[in-house]
Amino acid sequence: MKRASLLILSLCLFFASCEKEAQEEWGRFYGFTQADVVGHYEANPDQSLYEALPTEGAVVYNNATIDITAVGSTSLSARIVIPGQLNKVFVGPIDMSDENRSDIALVNAINAYNKEDFLVTVYKNDEGRVRFHGRVKKYYYKMDSSTHQLVLDRSENWGFDVIKE
Repeated sequence: MKRASLLILSLCLFFASCEKEAQEEWGRFYGFTQADVVGHYEANPDQSLYEALPTEGAVVYNNATIDITAVGSTSLSARIVIPGQLNKVFVGPIDMSDENRSDIALVNAINAYNKEDFLVTVYKNDEGRVRFHGRVKKYYYKMDSSTHQLVLDRSENWGFDVIKE
């Protein structure tokens, strides 16, 4: 009986360890440097990330590419391409002194009535690979006739999940 219990326990531990090795564990990358994120990113091959989202109008595209370049010592330029959907460049500063930083947020002000932003969470795995999960969002504002202030009218979202090559 004792031998059978040990055999079953050993098999369970073996299968549990095999399953963990097959998974790629990603954790938030806090305090990344400019050099850590500069590079070319291709769509994450994990197709489970591209399943339909419960939020209407929010889609995570499985064909996005992103190129990040350094602009000076504290800014980044991000070109995101989603074929047939989006081809945009965002440029802006990143607070490199913030060791709790794990996100990148860049904003383009188109005019008083429209703006768009690039927002990603930066991840890193045990192998040192870098991954972005995020979205580009375009905001459309209108003038409220009663208050004479701009209010959000609607927005569009383009989601992505990419891994640095």
